[in-house]
Amino acid sequence: MHKLSASLLLAMSVAGCATGSVAPPTLSYSAPVAREVTYDYSSTTTLGISLMGQSMQLRQEGSATYSVGFTPTAAGVDVRLSVVELSASISNPLGAPITVDEGAIEGSLEFSLDRVGNAILRTTPVVAEEASQMFSGIALANGFFPGLPGRAVGLGDQWVDTVSYEGETDMGMRSETSILTYTVTGDTVVSGRPLLVFEMSGSVSSEFDMSVQGMSVGQASELEVEGRVLWDHRTSEMVESRRTAVGEGSLRIPLTPAPLPIRIESTEHARLKERP
Repeated sequence: MHKLSASLLLAMSVAGCATGSVAPPTLSYSAPVAREVTYDYSSTTTLGISLMGQSMQLRQEGSATYSVGFTPTAAGVDVRLSVVELSASISNPLGAPITVDEGAIEGSLEFSLDRVGNAILRTTPVVAEEASQMFSGIALANGFFPGLPGRAVGLGDQWVDTVSYEGETDMGMRSETSILTYTVTGDTVVSGRPLLVFEMSGSVSSEFDMSVQGMSVGQASELEVEGRVLWDHRTSEMVESRRTAVGEGSLRIPLTPAPLPIRIESTEHARLKERP
């Protein structure tokens, strides 16, 4: 990645004066024709719990391969996401680790995105109980792809994406509100492919009411988020996304009379696989 230098901007301006201005790229969701791509995805989350003066840590980590199909629509694109491979685990000090693979998820996640990335959930896969803490269709539909401005952008331009949703998942009720600010910070070339770079920062607040191994559990958190997206504006494709989230919250379990304080740290990485 590199920043657009002053000399490069000057050269672009001179060239524009001499040969006609080049229109800045428009960032929006579109697909001239139906296509299918593959993303590699990985994530790690640690949840620290304070209980009666002692600290415990739950760790969740995994990697997956997603097959993602895009179909053009009048409003944007329809998306079909299938889990091709999955290897994930949850470890905690009070029990044996839980491991899952792609066999725990049956069917595809289908949703629609408008030009700026607002999602409408269509269908969700059937998720086994042991995988419900690691795979959420409603969360993927609303958060896997970045929010876009739906307009032309240049270096330094910003836009704010606010996403709020509530719905029932395989593990219970989930609600989330994210407010992220995106800033175009430069460009880069990956495998000969020119890409725009934009940074993200903001906050995510969420609440879960879920059943975990027969227990009714509630969790609430407020996280600060930072990240970066590489975007191909010529094909309207996310090529890479990285983000980290850190914050505090509370955990409600039947064994304690009051919510337990928690600290959450997570990282996520998604990357488009090169076409053969």
